[in-house]
Amino acid sequence: MSERKVGIVLSSGGARGTAHVGVLKVLEENGIEADVIAGSSIGAEIGAAYAAGVGLDEMESYWRSTSWKRVAKTLFPTFPWAGWSSGREVTRFLKDLFGEQRIEDLPIPYAAVATDLESGRPFPIRSGPIVQAVRASLSVPGLFVPVWLDGHLLIDGGVTDPLPVDVARSLGADVVIAVDVLVDPAEVKLSGIPAPSSAKILGIVNGGGSDETERRFYPSVFSVLFQMSTIFQKRVANLLLEVNPPDVLIRPDFSADPPCYSDTGGGIEAGEEAARRALPAIRRAMGQT
Repeated sequence: MSERKVGIVLSSGGARGTAHVGVLKVLEENGIEADVIAGSSIGAEIGAAYAAGVGLDEMESYWRSTSWKRVAKTLFPTFPWAGWSSGREVTRFLKDLFGEQRIEDLPIPYAAVATDLESGRPFPIRSGPIVQAVRASLSVPGLFVPVWLDGHLLIDGGVTDPLPVDVARSLGADVVIAVDVLVDPAEVKLSGIPAPSSAKILGIVNGGGSDETERRFYPSVFSVLFQMSTIFQKRVANLLLEVNPPDVLIRPDFSADPPCYSDTGGGIEAGEEAARRALPAIRRAMGQT
């Protein structure tokens, strides 16, 4: 344990959160211990598991065994339609993982960040059942039904604080190592229904240019909404980083084998590689030679 308290911050980012496991593995192998942990969305889940003492081997095994069948179970439609899924399967998984453990009883100070849907502000959860806190932080708008907690209606923490460096500092961290696995909008390859030049489709005029090779298409509504969310979260994260910069920022490169929920791809390896590259900077920030 270093004299300076080390805070680890794990961002939102969906399936790319597998990289968080890889980063934690490398830090643990090099004797870098977390004194506090803060996470948003998938980062809240993995951070809670680590703080609760769930082994990294167990986490890695779970992620590598993911499949479309498991994903489909978590997305079973619900009624009334406050979200595509009630999140019942997610809650069941979290209960199997954490049982009745409470945040205040964890050996490592921890916070899960959600978003208060009524006030529009980040809502760090520092006490109470781990299951409720993580379930709230994972409540992707439109996908999972929001969670009522202590009189607050909560959705995904990635909406307002996808990389909660400020929360880690509020927990007492002197040195903050932040892991950003958010999608860069430029990485998304948009596609859709081809549209001819000089055509009017669904009331949208597609002006005819002289360049016949000009690319024109109409992406699906889901592609548009996903890209909108990607742009929004990345801009929010970058703005927050300017206000509350971490001491070390780790950004894994997923270009070789991008992960998804049904296939972790090279996500864990990307996290390991990025963490190894960051080790010298981490040791300097911790005051080690």
